[in-house]
Amino acid sequence: MPPSPPHTGPDEARSADEIVVATFNVRNGLALDGRNSWWLRRRTTAAAINSLDADLIGLQEVYAFQRRYLLGKLPDHEAIGRGRARRDAGEQCPILVRRPVQITSHVTRWFGDHPDQPGTRLANASFPRLATIARCRHTLSGRAFEVANVHLDEHVSENRALSTQLLAGWLDDRLPSLVMGDFNTVEEDTVVFAPLIDAGFGFVPFDRGTSHQFCGGTDGRRLDHMLLRATASTRWGVVSSGVWAERTGRRLPSDHWPAVARVRLTDA
Repeated sequence: MPPSPPHTGPDEARSADEIVVATFNVRNGLALDGRNSWWLRRRTTAAAINSLDADLIGLQEVYAFQRRYLLGKLPDHEAIGRGRARRDAGEQCPILVRRPVQITSHVTRWFGDHPDQPGTRLANASFPRLATIARCRHTLSGRAFEVANVHLDEHVSENRALSTQLLAGWLDDRLPSLVMGDFNTVEEDTVVFAPLIDAGFGFVPFDRGTSHQFCGGTDGRRLDHMLLRATASTRWGVVSSGVWAERTGRRLPSDHWPAVARVRLTDA
């Protein structure tokens, strides 16, 4: 039996210290997907994101026109993040937040030898890959934390491992941290995830696959993950977590299902 949905509905009370977090690869809007193209499914995609009832969302494969459309359907959310190419062109990994989560600062870094230079890429990479990193404040509890949203190399495993190594060095270990995104590999890939595990991160458990290639199944690979790291004074608690696999319209919202978790920050 699948776990109860991690998101809250209108009849389910959420405690004041809880944050609903989601990661969702929405599939880029320029892909030649026929009946699953962005223009035919965008309403379903927006409806799916609304159904998550999430305070903090990491999206992947988002072009600027997709971001504008989704924010128009999510009036309570604001977004940060840059395009992966120069002049902010190309796909983004935006982070969307709404109250009670507030972004206090943010930065975009590219995986490669020049992480602050837009368009930087690793060797043999098809595209530049980046991390959107934000420092956040939970306004109800006053607790600060850091979040990173990523979409790693689709072909080269060594590049995925180099990316997590760089990311682990970019994050502030004085703050509780959350890393999420499409890692293009499974949890059992110890080489790719070793830098984050060695830095003190642990996986949020999810029950089903997320990648379904517009077939709608949940038995595919789980490429989308969340990892948490505590500090000496603050720890994360996972209230619930699961892969959201519901149809909200005639079309599927993406070729991935979103992964969602209800978490809280408490004294260690």
